[in-house]
Amino acid sequence: MSGVVMRRPRVSFDSSNIWQRLESCEVVARAQGWHPNDIIHFTEEVRDAFSYEEAMAVIEREFEIV
Repeated sequence: MSGVVMRRPRVSFDSSNIWQRLESCEVVARAQGWHPNDIIHFTEEVRDAFSYEEAMAVIEREFEIV
């Protein structure tokens, strides 16, 4: 797909709790049609993050936060 720019899905959060944020991301990912294996990999990467900041960096890599 030459010249096609993939946009990150948009997500917003009601809480600063990282687990609630992860849950919101999972809902948006399913709604966007992500493959279940991609959701599992993303979830594991956030859960394995060493810190809140590292977990948020993973989220921000995959999602546009509004």
